[in-house]
Amino acid sequence: MAKISNPTTQDLLSFSREDLSTYIFSIQEELQSKLNHGLTMDEILDKEDPFEILEPILPQEVYPILVLAMINNIRSETVIDAIMDGFERGIKDYQNNMDDSRA
Repeated sequence: MAKISNPTTQDLLSFSREDLSTYIFSIQEELQSKLNHGLTMDEILDKEDPFEILEPILPQEVYPILVLAMINNIRSETVIDAIMDGFERGIKDYQNNMDDSRA
């Protein structure tokens, strides 16, 4: 994966499943570092929304799983697979909606 420092939602559309997983883990590590240094989730969200670019391509039912996994540092294969499956569906839906809006 080419290192993209601040990817956009559009950038994420071209990520492979592995690239997207790596990106999710990088957000999770950054979030965990901030939490371990004493910041609360509210304080973090007051300054930034680490989930903002993910929201358009993540189905609503998978979004809370992602957030809870990141906050609680969960990396089990079952949870990550569910999140990645959600992203794959969400990316297809997002792209279909973009195609429909251009037609």
